[in-house]
Amino acid sequence: MEGGAWCARDISLRAQKKFLSKVGGAASARALVLDEQAAKLLDQFLTVLRQRVDKREAEKVVKHVIKAAVKLGVLRRHGQLSAADERALAAFRAKFYTVLMAVISFCEVDFSYDRGFLQDALRDSHQSLKSVVERHLSDKSVSRLGGVFALASRGELLDSLFAGQIDDDVLKLTKMIRKELDRGLL
Repeated sequence: MEGGAWCARDISLRAQKKFLSKVGGAASARALVLDEQAAKLLDQFLTVLRQRVDKREAEKVVKHVIKAAVKLGVLRRHGQLSAADERALAAFRAKFYTVLMAVISFCEVDFSYDRGFLQDALRDSHQSLKSVVERHLSDKSVSRLGGVFALASRGELLDSLFAGQIDDDVLKLTKMIRKELDRGLL
């Protein structure tokens, strides 16, 4: 950890080391390293969360996102996902893209925030992802992902992000999301 501060990049690297010790191979290691832009995006997400929820809860959510992404990456890279799993992941990506575009829209278009729409989109995204992870990951990992989506769907949290004046940290996060969508990362 850099200077004692918690950051997504450090957690990502620790998780990758743990899983790579079982996978092996330098090519696998390079493929799983969280790139700098993704780490910055997760750190900005953490900054936004810390302002709205308990610090430990915010850090735990980001850790769970990183761990799930690494685990799914390992499964994909080693051909452990069936064709049905790949279709379900594609469905998740499409649904999550809708969530991300809605978030961007809520920040860019005044009075466009719709809590119900966002909660439904998050619930649909979670169900798509859950259909894959429950077949491949532990019950604990599935439960952790459920916690991530439960937090992200909290009405009070969503209202604090998008109802009324949007703060600078949220605007910065949405700009980063748009940039990563343009890059094809998300």
